[in-house]
Amino acid sequence: MKKEIELEAPGSKRKLWIRVALVVTLIAIAISAFSYAIGNLISAETGYQTIECTASAANCSSEFVFTYNIGVSGISPTAELKAVTNLYNEKAAFYYRLFHPDEKFDDVVNVASLNTSPNVKMKIPEELYNCLEKAVADGTRSLFLGPVYAYYETLFSSSNDEDAATWDPAKNEDLAREYAETLAFASDSAHISVELKDGEATLRVSDEYLAFAKETGVTRFIDFGWIKNAHIADLIADDMTSEGFVHGALSSFDGFIRNFDKSKTEYTYNVYIDGKEGVTVAGALTYAEGAAICSLHPFKASDEEEPYYYEYADGTRVTRYISISDALPHGTSSSAVVWSRDVSCADMVYAALPYYLADNASEYAAAGTGSVTSDGDGFVYTPLEGFTFTENK
Repeated sequence: MKKEIELEAPGSKRKLWIRVALVVTLIAIAISAFSYAIGNLISAETGYQTIECTASAANCSSEFVFTYNIGVSGISPTAELKAVTNLYNEKAAFYYRLFHPDEKFDDVVNVASLNTSPNVKMKIPEELYNCLEKAVADGTRSLFLGPVYAYYETLFSSSNDEDAATWDPAKNEDLAREYAETLAFASDSAHISVELKDGEATLRVSDEYLAFAKETGVTRFIDFGWIKNAHIADLIADDMTSEGFVHGALSSFDGFIRNFDKSKTEYTYNVYIDGKEGVTVAGALTYAEGAAICSLHPFKASDEEEPYYYEYADGTRVTRYISISDALPHGTSSSAVVWSRDVSCADMVYAALPYYLADNASEYAAAGTGSVTSDGDGFVYTPLEGFTFTENK
C-alpha cells in the first residue's frame, strides 16, 4: 500500500497558527490505512513517532520537531526508539552549547569561548570548525552581526510597538547611529575576521574595535544567529545517518528541514509565498528518498517564531534577515523556498541569502537545487530531478 506523508516545518507546540501561513511550519503525518499516536516515548509501536528530547540539560530541541519511522529497520522497535532518543538527547544538548554566543561551558570550546578570547588561537570541535568555514566564506558576513543580533533579540521580544521602536534602528535615530558605528567595524575584515587552520580558530579583532566594544558594551563579536538552526538540522541529520538511523526528518520552526528518510515513502511539502495578494500557496512539492528544504519567509509562521520576528500594528514587519550594510531587515516582500537532495540546508541558505538580502530572491539559482522564489509578482520555479512541484491553480 502506497504511503504518503505531508511534511512541513513545525509550528508552536500544538498551538497552531490559525492564519494561512500555518502550513509553512506544520508537520502533518498522514498514512493512508491508519495513523499512529505521536509523542509517546514509552510506546514501542512501529510507525512514525515524534521523538521527544528528554535531556535534563539545556538543549535546542524546543526549536525543532523530530519524527522517526520506528521499527522499519528490522530491529526491535523498543531498542530503536531508545537508541534514537538517546542520540537526539545527546546531540540537542551538545549543539545548544556549541553555538551559544554568550555562555561558556566546561566541556566544550564554543562560540562564546571565541567571543570572550579575541586574538587567542583555540582548538575547537570539528563540528564548529566546519560550520565556521561556511560562515567565513559567506559574502554577507552574517557571522559578524553578533552585536546587532543581540539588540534585535530585545526588539523581537517586545510586548508593544513603543518598546519595539526603542530597539528598532528604522525608528530610533540614535540607535541607528550606534548601529552604523558598529557596522563600520563588523563589515571590515581588517577589524574583525576568523582565522581557521588545522582544527584551530582565532577570532581576530582590531585594537580599535576592541576599544569601541569596551566603550559600548559589545561582547558578542560573532554569532550564527538564526542560521544556526540550518547548521543544527544538518548536523543532527548527519549524526543520525552515521549511526545507521536513516528513517527520520528534523524540522525547525523557522523553516529548515532535513529529511534523511532513505525509503521510497513519498513526502509532500506545501510551498507558500508572499506576493501582492499576501501569503498564498504556490503549490505542493513531492519527493522521496530524503531532502533538505530551506524556507526564507518574511511572515511569522508560528508563535514559536517570535524570537526572530516582530510585526507592528500598522503591519510593518521586522524579520531576522538583517543586512550588514545597514542593520535593517531585507526581503520583507520576498519569499524563497529552496530544496535539494545533495546540498545541505546551511549551504543552500548561504547561497540564497545574498539574493534575498538584495530583495531579489527571484534571481537565485544554484546547481543541485530547485526552488520557488517570489519578489511579489507571481513566482519563479526552478525544477530539480527527483522532485515534483505542482502549481496551485
